[in-house]
Amino acid sequence: MDKRSVEYKLMRTANIVFLFCIVFEVVGIMTVMFWGTLGAEMAIYFMTFVFAVFLARKNGLSIVVKKPNISTFLQGIGITICGIPVALVLSALAAFMSSAGVDTSEDVTIYPIWLSLIAFAVVPAIVEEYVFRGVILGAYLQIEERAAVFISSLFFAMLHFSLGSVMYGFMYGCIFALVRVATGNLIYSVAMHGVFNMVNVAMAYIGITMVPGWIVLLAFSAGLAGFIILLIVFFKKNPVSLSKSSFKRRQLITREGYITLIICLCVTVMLLMM
Repeated sequence: MDKRSVEYKLMRTANIVFLFCIVFEVVGIMTVMFWGTLGAEMAIYFMTFVFAVFLARKNGLSIVVKKPNISTFLQGIGITICGIPVALVLSALAAFMSSAGVDTSEDVTIYPIWLSLIAFAVVPAIVEEYVFRGVILGAYLQIEERAAVFISSLFFAMLHFSLGSVMYGFMYGCIFALVRVATGNLIYSVAMHGVFNMVNVAMAYIGITMVPGWIVLLAFSAGLAGFIILLIVFFKKNPVSLSKSSFKRRQLITREGYITLIICLCVTVMLLMM
């Protein structure tokens, strides 16, 4: 098999994983009436993870998870926490366009907080990072680094459906992907994603509306400044060089990927119209 055929096979693998994320999402939603939100959520992640592991092993994708450097680890966590106010602003902007722009937290708070942290923070972080920054990004990194970051982040964002989640999902998707490329270690993006989810779960229990406006404004200003500074420091210490391939832009996503993107876009538009 020549190099171009091998690269196309890798692209197709990544796009098929994305397609089956949607398939498992639909199957999982159908189980809500039997297993509840928590059971359906776990079913979706279990099916997605098993399928992604199967394809990764079948195609010989090596996903590196090793002991992190403490300084790099803490910088990554700092970037995540400082970026949360930015994510909240993006979500709030989406809320002006549609009520679908803000994620609901009612299903999270009906469970004990320890269970919600595991089910809605830790498990999603592990599975989604393995799928998007492990398998999908990993496959594309063998073809073109620039496309790997953009496409894996686009797939990750579009799978969240609500406009607010799509907006900050793409932002964080790019950051997680760049961190993975810069360090060559999946553990950093898993930790960053997990912390982001944990903070959001905690906020659902606390209730951000109970926080005075001046504190929110101060937190946003400090968070934005810290976010920018930490990004500069992190990538100065861990520089990223993004290569290009001979593929045309439209060829970097296969038929399976385009079909899935269209489905995601249709669902997002439908939610915006509700």
